[in-house]
Amino acid sequence: MRVAVVGCGGAGAQHIRAYQGLADVTLVGVCDVDTGRARRQAEATGARAYGDTAAMLAAEKPELVSVCTAEYGHVEVAIQALRAGCHVFCEKPMAHSVEMAERMVETAQEVGRVLGVDYNYRHIPVFHTLWEEIDRGSFGDVLLVNITAHAFCYHHSIDLIRFLFGQVVEVCASINDLQSQRNYAWHSPDAFLYVPSLAAATIFRMRSGAAVVLTASRLRDLGDTMLDLEVIGTRMRVALRSLPVSDVRPRQVEAWPRSLDGTTRFGLDADGSSFSLGDSFRASITAFVRALQAGEPVPTDGSAGLDVLRVEQAVVQAYRLGTTVRLLG
Repeated sequence: MRVAVVGCGGAGAQHIRAYQGLADVTLVGVCDVDTGRARRQAEATGARAYGDTAAMLAAEKPELVSVCTAEYGHVEVAIQALRAGCHVFCEKPMAHSVEMAERMVETAQEVGRVLGVDYNYRHIPVFHTLWEEIDRGSFGDVLLVNITAHAFCYHHSIDLIRFLFGQVVEVCASINDLQSQRNYAWHSPDAFLYVPSLAAATIFRMRSGAAVVLTASRLRDLGDTMLDLEVIGTRMRVALRSLPVSDVRPRQVEAWPRSLDGTTRFGLDADGSSFSLGDSFRASITAFVRALQAGEPVPTDGSAGLDVLRVEQAVVQAYRLGTTVRLLG
């Protein structure tokens, strides 16, 4: 599979490393508005460097393009690559508005290409284990979920909520906001939070009836934990705490009933090897490529990314209006 990466910053470097680790994938092009940065990646990988996406698509004809530009640049590059006949794997958030995300999904459908969004937290082993336990009914009915996250992990946390607990039907929110620190300006009804400027507290009611409480702040320490998560069900309760970016296995695990060996199932003892945030990028990208090659549904397609943005839009609307916003009937 011939692949190319647009955007050679931090996320782009993660994608490049992941593709280099796949024996049946050839990285043919890297592109960045900073041509020096593209050249450095090209020299290190053997790919060719470009400063213009259209030129790279025309010359290299990749089958798959990773879109790793700054967030506001995702839409144009993704649609350009889709219309050139490429599958696209886009960094999150997929677009800067719900309307633009809808255009991306519609374009992928129109041209018959696959659009995916890199929600790599789903590929962190402890969260996949948690999903398996919920899916097999170990928790019984999930009643209450508490998530406390660093602000940079807020957007990912919403996707994890959907992945683990299903559809969100109602949202209410309180946000401590500082306009100068917003990652996204709130100019339209499509506005969304992405990274809370100071702190946010949100309650989600799920279709299942569970309540999920998500709090996030920039004042937390990513070196201490990306997020802490507690799931309370009628049969089991598990709390996972202290997941630093260097090794995202929980240092602290609490479980009920006490006979449950939660540390073995969810904690450091679950796997002797470490698993960093970078490893989750590699796992997510590998899963996307393997699904494409097998002709199977990809783990997180454009519709999944669009749904996250719709939930985020509801969060901002709930805060602005001071009320509960309903997403589904």
